[in-house]
Amino acid sequence: HKGTFGKALIVAGSVNYTGAAWLAGASATRVGTGLVTMAVPRPLQPTLAGDLPQTTWILLPHDMGVIAEAAVETVLEHVEGYDALLVGPGLTREKTTVAFVAELLTPGAEGPKRGSVSFLGEERPVRVPHKGRLGFLQAVGAEREEEQPKEEEKPERPPLPPMVVDADALNALTEIEGWQDHLPRNCIFTPHPGEMARLCGLSTKEVQARRWELAREKAKEWGQIVLLKGAYTVVAAPDGRFAVLPFANPALATAGSGDVLAGAIVGLLAQGLDPFEAAVCGAFLHGLAGEFARTEIGEAGVVAGDLVEQLPNVIQALRA
Repeated sequence: HKGTFGKALIVAGSVNYTGAAWLAGASATRVGTGLVTMAVPRPLQPTLAGDLPQTTWILLPHDMGVIAEAAVETVLEHVEGYDALLVGPGLTREKTTVAFVAELLTPGAEGPKRGSVSFLGEERPVRVPHKGRLGFLQAVGAEREEEQPKEEEKPERPPLPPMVVDADALNALTEIEGWQDHLPRNCIFTPHPGEMARLCGLSTKEVQARRWELAREKAKEWGQIVLLKGAYTVVAAPDGRFAVLPFANPALATAGSGDVLAGAIVGLLAQGLDPFEAAVCGAFLHGLAGEFARTEIGEAGVVAGDLVEQLPNVIQALRA
């Protein structure tokens, strides 16, 4: 039955990047995952559902189409029972979404500044009482403090399943003080060179100059699997395991290709692979799908959706 082949939960998407959620979800279904659930901002679901009829849905609170901080509760209510979690494709870097990522992945860390939300870079301050009313409100609050029943103890947070942290979730980590000490170990990071540069406080040029050494160094320092994308993608584990993928294909240099990769990895992770092995196998399937698409279509004109369609063909070819 479907539970035999794993359950993956994908937190993705925004009004700006609806396609990222589709590509990640479709990819996860195409690598053999038993059940894929999409957790997306509520307005996206009607658009996506027609093209992903095989997935189930969790509708998240949103702020004008981006995941809102309040969505943490919704995700935590549903996360139990899933074998793997992907967070990041198409989330955007809006403040409310960054706060969501901080609270979900690194509870207890010093998160991003609160007090405002933004949409497409426009700050929207949260209204607070002006100082003329503050004394009155404090007095009323003091009088009513004794009347309020004691808050019930909050239930313990459910543990998060093995995770893939991708795209804007990685960008969000750069705004969270001490994230390295609060994020669960052995997550799979899937940065491109720009995201890796932000995580490391380096320039993209410096990252590209020492890809192998940097991936190994940061995997050990962070306690995470680091998959550094690019021509000849590298994968490093904290225990010293290391792999270089044999693909340098212009057909993969297309928008959404990374979302397909993240979806393939979380699908394999849900099926029970060790995180390092899931990262390596997902990257290999993704790279080979690019080779198949280049042969069939040509170097120019391959789009990320073509990679999704090639994944079952790649798996079948490897089994032959």
